[in-house]
Amino acid sequence: MVFSTFQFLITTLLAVVCARAISLSEGDIPVLALVIPALWIFPQGGVAGLILLGAMTSYGLTLPHQPIALSVSLWVLFPLLMVIFSRRSSIGVILTAALIVVTLQVGIMVTQSGGKLGGSAMVTAVQTLSVIVIWWAANHWKPSNKHSWWALGLILPLWIADLSYAVLVALCVTGIMASMESLTKLKTFRWNKLLCWTLPTVGFAALVVSPNIEVPNPVFVVWICLLGTAWMTDYILRSSDESEEV
Repeated sequence: MVFSTFQFLITTLLAVVCARAISLSEGDIPVLALVIPALWIFPQGGVAGLILLGAMTSYGLTLPHQPIALSVSLWVLFPLLMVIFSRRSSIGVILTAALIVVTLQVGIMVTQSGGKLGGSAMVTAVQTLSVIVIWWAANHWKPSNKHSWWALGLILPLWIADLSYAVLVALCVTGIMASMESLTKLKTFRWNKLLCWTLPTVGFAALVVSPNIEVPNPVFVVWICLLGTAWMTDYILRSSDESEEV
C-alpha cells in the first residue's frame, strides 16, 4: 500500500509537470509528443488503441491554436464522464450532464467568436470531442504487459530538434499511462477512480497558481462548473444508493 501511494504521488507530479511543460511551450508541442504514448500502448488496445491514437493526434494538432489554460481545462471532463456513465447513473443523469456540458462549451465558443477569448470555436469543439473519445478509449483499455517500446525511440528526433518541452510531455504522458496501468491491476483500492479525479484537477490547478500563466476568467468559471457538476452528480448518486440500501 505504501508503494502504491508513492506511485500515485509520482503520477500526480507527472501530471503537474506535463501541464507546466505545455504552458511553458505556449502550446508549441509537436503532435509527435502525444502520438508517442499512444503508440507505446497501442499493441494492447486493439480498436480502442487505434481510436486513442486518432484522438490523441487530433488533440495534439489543436494545441498551438488554443489558449493553454483552455486546452488543459477540458480534461476535467474525465471525472464527469466517469460519474455519469457509472453503474449508478441513468439516462436522465446522462442527458442532464450532457446539457450542462454543451451549454458551458457553447458559452466558451461564443466568447471566442466575440473575440473576448483566444482560440477558435471550431477548435474548441474538436478538442472537446477528442477528450471525450480519449476517455472512451481509456475506459475500454485492458492492462497488459505488451508495449511498443520502439515508440520511445521517436523521442530522439524531438531531442535533436531541441524540443525539450515536447520530450518532457511525451515522457510524462507515457509515465502516467504506465503508472495507471500498474495501479489499475491492484484490487486493494480503486486507484483508477482516484486518478481520474486527481490528475485533471492538479494539472489545471498547477496553471492557476503559476504566476506567469494567465487563466482567462471564462475558462476558470467553466472548469469550476464542470468539476462541481461532476462532484455534485457523484454525491447525489451515492446518496441515492445509500438511501435505497437503508
